[in-house]
Amino acid sequence: MSNNKHALHLMTWKEVDQAFKNDPVVIVPLGSMEEHGPHSITGDYLAAVELAKRVAEQSGSYYIPPVPFGNSEYFRGYPGTISLSQETVLRILEEIFRSLTEHGVTKILVFNGHAGNSSAVDQVARKVKRESNIMIAAVNLWQWLSKDNKETIYQEEDPSGHGGEPLSSIMSYLYPEEMRMDLLEEWEMKDHWESFSVESFNKVSTETTSANLFFDMEEIAPEGIVGNPANASYERGEKIIDTLTTYGVELAQKIKASNMVQKKNNT
Repeated sequence: MSNNKHALHLMTWKEVDQAFKNDPVVIVPLGSMEEHGPHSITGDYLAAVELAKRVAEQSGSYYIPPVPFGNSEYFRGYPGTISLSQETVLRILEEIFRSLTEHGVTKILVFNGHAGNSSAVDQVARKVKRESNIMIAAVNLWQWLSKDNKETIYQEEDPSGHGGEPLSSIMSYLYPEEMRMDLLEEWEMKDHWESFSVESFNKVSTETTSANLFFDMEEIAPEGIVGNPANASYERGEKIIDTLTTYGVELAQKIKASNMVQKKNNT
């Protein structure tokens, strides 16, 4: 029996009740199950929960099991993608947050490992704030590396992007035996659609301006890659995980030291 538990799902309700009396930070890891190119595994939620575990253990916080699915509408053309509707994601988040706050938790930190969840996190966090005065913190994990971090770790033109970095290296570190770099052959991203220049699967530009168009991934990048995974490695992944863990611990400690219940001033 361990007296140093950090995973709520490995604790009894009595242990959880005692833990909640200390006004802890509770980390909620979010991810997705979707294509990440022919070489990388579909379950990116695995990386989010690994970071939650490491940060919780090093900061004296707690974490819950990950939400493994998100809104992955633009990846539905690839086998293995499990996509939830936006309405479902909103409902799941709302009920998770309510289940925590109704037992006195006021310090919630969302580790969002899927960009498609971002708008839902924003919407539900604002609802919780409006109804309960609780300020929820959230971070988009795979956009957390700074420019200096990227230059130090990658030492090449920024390879960030879906199917590229940082997840290709992260998974090479966490799940090396599951990666299939041997399946990585030629890939390309179309740079034009009709009279537009393609910037990403939701952005195009002209000579003078830009706009949003909403492509499915296979329409612009059939292999499911818009970054560069060619130089992904175990060593890179370890550096990325260590860096993000350090950031996460600092953030959790700042939240722990803060009053996250902010009542409105009606005067």
